[in-house]
Amino acid sequence: MIKDGHSMSYLIKRIAMIAVFACLNADSAIAQGPVALSVEADHVFQEYLEKVRGGFGALAVASDGQRAVYHLCKSRQWKNCDDYALADRLISIPSGHLAGKRAIADCGETCVLLYVNDTQKQAYTVK
Repeated sequence: MIKDGHSMSYLIKRIAMIAVFACLNADSAIAQGPVALSVEADHVFQEYLEKVRGGFGALAVASDGQRAVYHLCKSRQWKNCDDYALADRLISIPSGHLAGKRAIADCGETCVLLYVNDTQKQAYTVK
Protein backbone atom coordinates (compact mmCIF):
# COMPACT_ATOMS: atom_id res chain seq x y z
CA MET A 1 0.00 0.00 0.00
CA ILE A 2 1.27 3.46 -0.95
CA LYS A 3 1.40 5.74 2.06
CA ASP A 4 3.01 8.98 0.95
CA GLY A 5 2.02 11.47 -1.73
CA HIS A 6 5.37 11.32 -3.53
CA SER A 7 5.06 7.60 -4.16
CA MET A 8 1.51 8.00 -5.44
CA SER A 9 2.58 10.84 -7.73
CA TYR A 10 5.48 8.74 -9.02
CA LEU A 11 3.17 5.79 -9.68
CA ILE A 12 0.67 7.93 -11.58
CA LYS A 13 3.45 9.41 -13.71
CA ARG A 14 4.81 5.96 -14.53
CA ILE A 15 1.37 4.69 -15.54
CA ALA A 16 0.86 7.76 -17.76
CA MET A 17 4.26 7.23 -19.36
CA ILE A 18 3.49 3.58 -20.12
CA ALA A 19 0.14 4.57 -21.67
CA VAL A 20 1.79 7.19 -23.90
CA PHE A 21 4.48 4.79 -25.07
CA ALA A 22 1.84 2.18 -25.85
CA CYS A 23 0.06 4.73 -28.05
CA LEU A 24 3.31 5.70 -29.75
CA ASN A 25 4.08 2.11 -30.63
CA ALA A 26 0.63 1.36 -32.04
CA ASP A 27 0.99 1.08 -35.80
CA SER A 28 -1.55 2.37 -38.24
CA ALA A 29 -3.07 0.09 -40.84
CA ILE A 30 -0.83 -1.00 -43.69
CA ALA A 31 -2.19 -1.66 -47.18
CA GLN A 32 -1.63 -5.11 -48.69
CA GLY A 33 0.41 -3.66 -51.55
CA PRO A 34 1.36 -0.29 -52.97
CA VAL A 35 -1.49 2.24 -52.89
CA ALA A 36 -2.36 3.46 -56.40
CA LEU A 37 -3.03 7.18 -55.99
CA SER A 38 -5.69 8.83 -58.13
CA VAL A 39 -4.84 12.09 -59.89
CA GLU A 40 -6.71 14.03 -57.17
CA ALA A 41 -4.95 12.18 -54.34
CA ASP A 42 -1.60 12.73 -56.06
CA HIS A 43 -2.32 16.48 -56.21
CA VAL A 44 -2.92 16.49 -52.42
CA PHE A 45 0.23 14.39 -51.98
CA GLN A 46 2.37 16.86 -53.97
CA GLU A 47 0.90 19.78 -52.00
CA TYR A 48 1.74 17.99 -48.74
CA LEU A 49 5.36 17.38 -49.79
CA GLU A 50 5.81 21.08 -50.62
CA LYS A 51 4.33 22.25 -47.32
CA VAL A 52 5.91 19.75 -44.90
CA ARG A 53 9.53 20.58 -45.75
CA GLY A 54 11.35 21.35 -42.52
CA GLY A 55 8.20 20.84 -40.48
CA PHE A 56 5.98 18.18 -39.01
CA GLY A 57 2.85 16.59 -40.38
CA ALA A 58 1.33 13.45 -41.84
CA LEU A 59 -0.44 12.37 -45.01
CA ALA A 60 -3.13 9.69 -44.96
CA VAL A 61 -4.62 8.08 -48.07
CA ALA A 62 -7.58 5.80 -48.59
CA SER A 63 -6.43 2.26 -49.29
CA ASP A 64 -8.11 2.49 -52.74
CA GLY A 65 -6.06 5.64 -53.49
CA GLN A 66 -9.06 7.86 -54.20
CA ARG A 67 -8.73 10.22 -51.25
CA ALA A 68 -5.80 11.88 -49.49
CA VAL A 69 -5.80 14.09 -46.40
CA TYR A 70 -2.93 15.72 -44.56
CA HIS A 71 -2.44 17.48 -41.28
CA LEU A 72 0.41 19.93 -40.74
CA CYS A 73 1.56 21.16 -37.37
CA LYS A 74 1.62 24.95 -37.34
CA SER A 75 4.54 25.22 -34.95
CA ARG A 76 7.96 23.96 -35.98
CA GLN A 77 8.46 22.18 -32.65
CA TRP A 78 9.20 18.45 -32.69
CA LYS A 79 6.70 17.83 -29.91
CA ASN A 80 2.96 18.04 -29.27
CA CYS A 81 1.84 19.35 -32.71
CA ASP A 82 0.12 22.54 -31.53
CA ASP A 83 -1.72 20.74 -28.70
CA TYR A 84 -0.95 23.25 -25.98
CA ALA A 85 -2.76 21.16 -23.36
CA LEU A 86 0.24 18.80 -23.59
CA ALA A 87 2.77 21.57 -22.89
CA ASP A 88 2.84 21.06 -19.13
CA ARG A 89 3.09 17.28 -19.25
CA LEU A 90 6.23 15.40 -18.33
CA ILE A 91 6.13 13.37 -21.51
CA SER A 92 6.03 14.98 -24.93
CA ILE A 93 4.52 13.25 -27.94
CA PRO A 94 6.32 13.59 -31.29
CA SER A 95 4.47 16.03 -33.55
CA GLY A 96 4.47 13.64 -36.50
CA HIS A 97 2.71 10.98 -34.44
CA LEU A 98 -0.07 13.36 -33.41
CA ALA A 99 -0.38 14.67 -36.97
CA GLY A 100 -0.73 11.06 -38.17
CA LYS A 101 -3.60 10.40 -35.79
CA ARG A 102 -5.35 13.57 -36.97
CA ALA A 103 -4.81 12.81 -40.67
CA ILE A 104 -6.19 9.27 -40.24
CA ALA A 105 -9.18 10.59 -38.28
CA ASP A 106 -9.95 13.13 -41.02
CA CYS A 107 -9.42 10.62 -43.83
CA GLY A 108 -11.45 7.73 -42.43
CA GLU A 109 -11.06 4.19 -41.17
CA THR A 110 -10.02 2.74 -44.54
CA CYS A 111 -7.00 5.05 -44.71
CA VAL A 112 -3.33 4.36 -44.17
CA LEU A 113 -0.43 6.69 -43.45
CA LEU A 114 1.59 7.35 -46.57
CA TYR A 115 3.98 9.85 -44.98
CA VAL A 116 4.85 11.05 -41.48
CA ASN A 117 6.84 14.27 -41.68
CA ASP A 118 9.00 13.64 -44.75
CA THR A 119 9.36 9.89 -44.19
CA GLN A 120 7.52 7.48 -46.47
CA LYS A 121 5.56 4.84 -44.53
CA GLN A 122 3.71 3.04 -47.32
CA ALA A 123 4.54 2.04 -50.89
CA TYR A 124 2.54 3.85 -53.58
CA THR A 125 2.16 4.38 -57.32
CA VAL A 126 0.29 7.02 -59.29
CA LYS A 127 -2.52 5.94 -61.64
